[in-house]
Amino acid sequence: MNEPVTDEEIVRTVRRLLDAEERHDRLAARVDALRDARTTQELAERDQAGEAMADAAERLLVDSCHALRALGLRTAARAVEVVAEDEGITVPDPD
Repeated sequence: MNEPVTDEEIVRTVRRLLDAEERHDRLAARVDALRDARTTQELAERDQAGEAMADAAERLLVDSCHALRALGLRTAARAVEVVAEDEGITVPDPD
């Protein structure tokens, strides 16, 4: 069995994931705002934001899986891992 997790560790972990989620949401909003891009510059910006959003989503899934495991929530971690696998993302061991 794992060592008990402190409230501070839980809060720190959740805040880190929340920050990552908010970053992803900002990128998604930017991509959405550029949905009707027409100029070369707008198209390039949309592509760049889209790639950053995809990277942020992948990182969020991996980090969420690792965080849930670290908090002792193995079943939840496995559920996130299954979602990642469905997206073609391999969740590496945290070590």
